[in-house]
Amino acid sequence: MKIDLKHRADRFAGAPGTSSGRTVRVILLISLGFILKTATSCIDPAEWDHEFSFNKITVKNLDNSGIYPTETDSDIMYATAVAFTVTLSDETILASGVNRRSNCSFTMFTPASAEPPEPRYYPLNRITGINIVTLEAMSTGIPAGTDVTGLFVAMVPQFKTPGFLYIDSGELLSAIDQDFYPGDPSVTFLLFCREEISSDNAQFEITITLSDESTLSATTNLITIVRNE
Repeated sequence: MKIDLKHRADRFAGAPGTSSGRTVRVILLISLGFILKTATSCIDPAEWDHEFSFNKITVKNLDNSGIYPTETDSDIMYATAVAFTVTLSDETILASGVNRRSNCSFTMFTPASAEPPEPRYYPLNRITGINIVTLEAMSTGIPAGTDVTGLFVAMVPQFKTPGFLYIDSGELLSAIDQDFYPGDPSVTFLLFCREEISSDNAQFEITITLSDESTLSATTNLITIVRNE
C-alpha cells in the first residue's frame, strides 16, 4: 500500500511540470502565428499594382547572322537576316523610378525583411494593332509604301511558345497585349524579316495602335544590305 501511494504521489508531482511545458509550447505557437499574420498583412498586393500608359516606342537593330540574335549599333545587315528589337513602355514611370512600399510595421519587424511581391502594371490602353510598312523597295515586287507586316515573324521573351521559336505576325498581337505586365511597365518583342531583300537598302516604319485609337510609330535606321559571298 505504501508503494502504491508513493507511486501516485510521484505521478501527481510531475503533472504541473508537464502542464507548464505544454502551455509554453501553445503560447509560442500562437505568438508565431500572430507574427506571421502581421508580417503577411504588411505586404499589401494592392500597393504593388500600378496603372500605366504606353507612350514610347523604341526600335534597335539586331544582328541575326549568328546563332543567337544580339543588339547592335551597326546599320549593316545581311539580306536574309534583317531583324529588330521593339520595346513599348511608359517613359514617365520608368524615368521616375516609382517603387511604392508598404508603411506597415510591427515592433522590430519591417516589410523590408520580407520578400516583396513583384509589381504588376496594368495598361490603361490595350494594344490593338501592329503594322510594318517598308519605306524602301524590298524587291521589284515589293515597292516602298507596302504593308509588309505579314513578311515578319516574331519572338516575345515573356511569351511561352512550346516547340516553336518564332510566332507569326498574327499571333504577335495576342502575345504582347496582356492584362498586366509584371516587373516593368513595358513589353519587348523581336522582329525577323523572313523575306530575302534584293535591294541595297532597307528601312521600315513600325506602328502600334492602342485601344484609344492613338498610335505609336518608330522608324528604323536606314539599313545597308549585304549578301553572302
